[in-house]
Amino acid sequence: MNKIYEDLTIVTVLYDSSELINDLLKNLINFKVIVVDNGNNDQILKKLSDFKNVKVITQKKNLGYGRAINFAFEKIKSKYFFVLNPDLVISEKSIYDLYTLITKNPDAGIVAPITKPDKDFYGLFPEKNTKKIKEPNEIRCRNLLQNSNIDGEICVDVAKGCALLLNSEYFKKIGKFDERYFLFWEEIDLCRRFRSKKHSVIISPSSLAVHKQGQSSKKNIKNFIIKTFYSEYSPLIYFNVKKFSSFLMYKQIRYLFRFVTYLLILNLKKSFINLIKLYANIKYFFDLRSF
Repeated sequence: MNKIYEDLTIVTVLYDSSELINDLLKNLINFKVIVVDNGNNDQILKKLSDFKNVKVITQKKNLGYGRAINFAFEKIKSKYFFVLNPDLVISEKSIYDLYTLITKNPDAGIVAPITKPDKDFYGLFPEKNTKKIKEPNEIRCRNLLQNSNIDGEICVDVAKGCALLLNSEYFKKIGKFDERYFLFWEEIDLCRRFRSKKHSVIISPSSLAVHKQGQSSKKNIKNFIIKTFYSEYSPLIYFNVKKFSSFLMYKQIRYLFRFVTYLLILNLKKSFINLIKLYANIKYFFDLRSF
């Protein structure tokens, strides 16, 4: 098993992080770990000094998720690296099983565990209609989406971004994470580019990670705004929505209408959410000039 410690580097990104990171690191003491500090982590970083295998790097600003991983990748010399969210817990055995799987499949760009209790596992590219799939492997992907039990590894379109074991050489060749994505959808885009280069994305149901989803960062109004904004903004990049498309115009009108309507009936929370989504669509419209 010793070779895995040379071949594999763990990477995780912290922003305004909760103390769940300690639960992750306890099982990683034999691995090289790179932590990217995206900001607001002063108390957590003091405690990370107890972990001698952990190296903290920072550019003293919030880089976003994909750009932070790319920044960490500049420091990585191992053959593989494992991207893990700080709100995960995974055993060393599961990591070893994933490592064994990727070494046995030289075409694989990504291998990943099953993460529970997540219910939004992708499996298929979002542009596919899961109701009309016919191919056996696509049917197995849909079964994973529906949390069915499946024996043996399975090739999928998209693995969940909270736990991705990547081939370093292939990651570099496809251009790493697209840094237009600040948060959300970056792993879907990455998988799409891996698949376009004939590199497989493999899920191992025998490897399990427990995901305390939504608890990696503290709950406050700033983080709420960031997540709401990019949950709306990132799919526009992925689907390459055109600047003057009727779809984009319709979304702006719809969110404007909802913002005003909820404001009039004093539902301030929903009004605020729709204002954020309206702003995301407007910003995307103007950002297209720089893409």
